[in-house]
Amino acid sequence: MKDKRWKFMYSVLLVIWITVILNTIYYWYTGNEILIDTDVNLYYVTLPPLIIIIIYTALTLFILITYLAMDKKVKTIQEKAYENFKEAIIKKNLLCSIIIAAHNEDTVIKKTVTELLKQTYHNMEIIIVCHNCSDNTFAEASVKDPRVKPLDYKTKDSGKGIALNFGVSKSHGEYILVLDADGILSPDFIEKGLPLLEKYAAVQGRYVPSNRNYSFVTRLLSIEGDLWSTPYMTARTALDQRGGLGGTGYILRKDILLEVGGFTNHLVDDYELTSRLLRKGHRIVFGPQCINYDEKPPTIEILLKQRARWAKGFIDLLKNRVCEPTDILGIIFWASPIVIFTALGLFVTIGFGMIFNLVFGYFPFNYATITINQWLLLTAFIWIIQTTVLAKEYGWTGFKYAIFIPIYNSFVLYVFVVFVRAWTIKSWGATKTTHGFTTKSNSI
Repeated sequence: MKDKRWKFMYSVLLVIWITVILNTIYYWYTGNEILIDTDVNLYYVTLPPLIIIIIYTALTLFILITYLAMDKKVKTIQEKAYENFKEAIIKKNLLCSIIIAAHNEDTVIKKTVTELLKQTYHNMEIIIVCHNCSDNTFAEASVKDPRVKPLDYKTKDSGKGIALNFGVSKSHGEYILVLDADGILSPDFIEKGLPLLEKYAAVQGRYVPSNRNYSFVTRLLSIEGDLWSTPYMTARTALDQRGGLGGTGYILRKDILLEVGGFTNHLVDDYELTSRLLRKGHRIVFGPQCINYDEKPPTIEILLKQRARWAKGFIDLLKNRVCEPTDILGIIFWASPIVIFTALGLFVTIGFGMIFNLVFGYFPFNYATITINQWLLLTAFIWIIQTTVLAKEYGWTGFKYAIFIPIYNSFVLYVFVVFVRAWTIKSWGATKTTHGFTTKSNSI
């Protein structure tokens, strides 16, 4: 019943959005003027949210354009590191400990472990922390190889941070590679990633969807990842070496991890650890040649549950100073929950006005807005940039993915729902993301 409630809220927001879009296009096409009741003036109430939204839209475009301009530079960073430090890494032959926090993952864990054994860097141990499992995860993870070490771990509390810290305590490697139970790494992930750790504290690999074609939802979420994770990590690496950790598919030096206090059992443990690393002066680099094929939630129900947990984590971090004072981009994105609630307020206000206008023939208040022509030009520009990014990432196939961009830009209204739902999230326990939805995919 609860999931239906949130899906209903999402449906209502989509209806409001479509109403706004169709009304806007109607007035632009017909040239009719919108009648407004100027006695009720909300201009100065709605102006600050409008300015904030424009700033964040401009910042998003800046990230995408920076990616288009700096992608080659970041790839060169990894190529040079590999060229300069490959022999040193081979000579040291240090142990890399791969830690997988797994809770009821018997549908995917065996494949993940089997694929890890194909790494070109052989000096590794694979520690699977089967945390509070009630299924066959431990048995499925028990692959016959001396490097595979499944651990059956029972605790009163749940949470990824608890499992990861236990895995670290049992590890013997100088490097820690964190991977989710559904992750499939490119065979040279470790080989291409370790040279970067000669200069940086951590390296985050690139996400590529493993189940893009599984469902309509996975197609849209794949576009979201394409338009966010790779451009954002590329831009941060190129601009200030403050790339972030994405929760899975990253390697970091164990000594530095212990120095900053290990993992915390936070709802967004990756972002929280990123903040501690950066505040200590450590730097994180994006390694685009290290690829992690990850699953996207296949249904709206699973999506809303997963992202509500993330949203609650980001809201909780507003209580703390998590960014360096000089990290302007980091501070702006740290404040994103405030912006989302601000945008939701403006969205509901304008949506109400549009529906009122449909019923009574006039807007019940005056409000701050951009012109229809400005909105159309901005929308067209955004679509062009997004299409260019997809084409850069996937070549001609990117243009096929770009067909879904207009739908995707409406689909992301789910963000409003998850930030409202976030207030109902208490812990990890009720928000576990279900995996194993790749059988219809040919992405890999």
